[in-house]
Amino acid sequence: MNINCQGPPLTPLHRAWAFGEALRRAADRVPQRLAVIGTGGISHWPATPDSGKINEAWDRQLLDRWVRNDKAALLSYSDLDTYRDAGQGGFEIRTFISVAAAARGRGHLQHYAPIPIFAVGCTIATMDVAA
Repeated sequence: MNINCQGPPLTPLHRAWAFGEALRRAADRVPQRLAVIGTGGISHWPATPDSGKINEAWDRQLLDRWVRNDKAALLSYSDLDTYRDAGQGGFEIRTFISVAAAARGRGHLQHYAPIPIFAVGCTIATMDVAA
Protein backbone atom coordinates (compact mmCIF):
# COMPACT_ATOMS: atom_id res chain seq x y z
CA MET A 1 0.00 0.00 0.00
CA ASN A 2 1.14 3.53 -0.63
CA ILE A 3 0.29 6.69 1.30
CA ASN A 4 0.55 9.96 -0.60
CA CYS A 5 3.30 11.90 1.13
CA GLN A 6 4.50 13.86 -1.89
CA GLY A 7 2.04 16.52 -2.94
CA PRO A 8 -1.51 17.78 -2.85
CA PRO A 9 -3.87 16.39 -2.00
CA LEU A 10 -1.87 15.04 0.95
CA THR A 11 -3.47 12.36 3.07
CA PRO A 12 -4.77 14.06 6.23
CA LEU A 13 -2.95 12.80 9.32
CA HIS A 14 -6.12 11.46 10.90
CA ARG A 15 -6.68 9.40 7.73
CA ALA A 16 -3.13 8.01 7.96
CA TRP A 17 -3.98 6.94 11.53
CA ALA A 18 -7.29 5.40 10.39
CA PHE A 19 -5.43 3.54 7.64
CA GLY A 20 -3.11 2.03 10.26
CA GLU A 21 -6.12 0.98 12.34
CA ALA A 22 -7.65 -0.66 9.25
CA LEU A 23 -4.39 -2.53 8.61
CA ARG A 24 -4.50 -3.79 12.19
CA ARG A 25 -8.09 -5.00 11.88
CA ALA A 26 -7.22 -6.85 8.67
CA ALA A 27 -4.09 -8.38 10.22
CA ASP A 28 -6.06 -9.56 13.25
CA ARG A 29 -8.35 -11.55 10.94
CA VAL A 30 -5.68 -13.77 9.40
CA PRO A 31 -3.64 -16.50 11.08
CA GLN A 32 -0.34 -15.42 9.51
CA ARG A 33 2.03 -13.01 11.14
CA LEU A 34 2.37 -9.82 9.12
CA ALA A 35 4.90 -7.03 9.09
CA VAL A 36 3.92 -3.42 8.57
CA ILE A 37 6.84 -1.31 7.44
CA GLY A 38 6.80 2.46 7.31
CA THR A 39 9.45 3.97 5.07
CA GLY A 40 10.45 7.50 4.33
CA GLY A 41 12.32 10.29 5.91
CA ILE A 42 11.50 12.73 8.62
CA SER A 43 12.81 16.25 8.00
CA HIS A 44 14.47 16.70 4.64
CA TRP A 45 14.34 18.94 1.63
CA PRO A 46 14.95 16.69 -1.40
CA ALA A 47 15.67 18.21 -4.80
CA THR A 48 15.67 21.78 -3.48
CA PRO A 49 18.43 24.31 -2.81
CA ASP A 50 18.16 23.20 0.85
CA SER A 51 18.93 19.56 0.00
CA GLY A 52 21.10 18.16 2.78
CA LYS A 53 19.40 20.28 5.44
CA ILE A 54 18.03 18.25 8.35
CA ASN A 55 16.15 19.57 11.36
CA GLU A 56 17.45 17.16 14.00
CA ALA A 57 15.43 18.70 16.84
CA TRP A 58 12.20 18.30 14.86
CA ASP A 59 13.10 14.72 13.96
CA ARG A 60 13.83 13.83 17.58
CA GLN A 61 10.54 15.37 18.71
CA LEU A 62 8.62 13.32 16.15
CA LEU A 63 10.49 10.16 17.15
CA ASP A 64 9.73 10.80 20.83
CA ARG A 65 6.04 11.13 20.04
CA TRP A 66 6.20 7.99 17.88
CA VAL A 67 8.03 5.90 20.51
CA ARG A 68 5.37 6.85 23.07
CA ASN A 69 2.65 6.20 20.44
CA ASP A 70 1.10 9.50 21.45
CA LYS A 71 -1.80 9.74 19.02
CA ALA A 72 -2.80 13.30 19.96
CA ALA A 73 0.76 14.58 19.57
CA LEU A 74 1.33 12.71 16.31
CA LEU A 75 -1.86 14.10 14.82
CA SER A 76 -1.15 17.65 16.01
CA TYR A 77 1.24 18.51 13.16
CA SER A 78 -0.12 20.83 10.51
CA ASP A 79 1.06 20.58 6.92
CA LEU A 80 2.05 24.26 6.99
CA ASP A 81 4.23 23.84 10.09
CA THR A 82 5.66 20.56 8.81
CA TYR A 83 6.63 22.16 5.50
CA ARG A 84 8.26 25.10 7.31
CA ASP A 85 10.12 23.03 9.91
CA ALA A 86 10.75 19.74 8.13
CA GLY A 87 10.56 20.46 4.40
CA GLN A 88 8.39 18.67 1.88
CA GLY A 89 10.12 15.45 2.93
CA GLY A 90 8.56 15.88 6.37
CA PHE A 91 5.21 14.92 4.88
CA GLU A 92 6.48 11.33 5.05
CA ILE A 93 5.57 11.24 8.77
CA ARG A 94 2.31 9.72 7.52
CA THR A 95 3.97 6.32 7.31
CA PHE A 96 5.23 6.59 10.90
CA ILE A 97 1.70 7.51 12.01
CA SER A 98 0.14 4.55 10.20
CA VAL A 99 2.60 2.11 11.75
CA ALA A 100 1.90 3.50 15.23
CA ALA A 101 -1.85 3.08 14.73
CA ALA A 102 -1.45 -0.46 13.42
CA ALA A 103 0.84 -1.60 16.23
CA ARG A 104 -0.91 0.13 19.14
CA GLY A 105 2.26 -0.47 21.15
CA ARG A 106 5.34 1.42 22.21
CA GLY A 107 8.28 2.04 19.95
CA HIS A 108 11.96 1.36 20.34
CA LEU A 109 14.46 3.65 18.66
CA GLN A 110 17.58 1.69 17.78
CA HIS A 111 19.31 4.37 15.73
CA TYR A 112 18.86 7.92 14.53
CA ALA A 113 21.54 10.05 12.93
CA PRO A 114 21.31 13.07 10.65
CA ILE A 115 23.40 12.33 7.57
CA PRO A 116 23.56 15.46 5.40
CA ILE A 117 25.44 13.73 2.57
CA PHE A 118 22.40 11.44 2.24
CA ALA A 119 20.16 14.52 2.67
CA VAL A 120 18.14 12.82 5.42
CA GLY A 121 18.28 11.53 8.97
CA CYS A 122 18.51 7.74 9.06
CA THR A 123 16.32 5.95 11.56
CA ILE A 124 15.91 2.35 12.61
CA ALA A 125 13.05 1.69 14.99
CA THR A 126 10.57 -1.03 15.87
CA MET A 127 7.22 -0.94 17.56
CA ASP A 128 5.73 -3.53 19.90
CA VAL A 129 2.37 -4.92 18.90
CA ALA A 130 -0.17 -4.44 21.66
CA ALA A 131 -2.73 -7.17 22.29
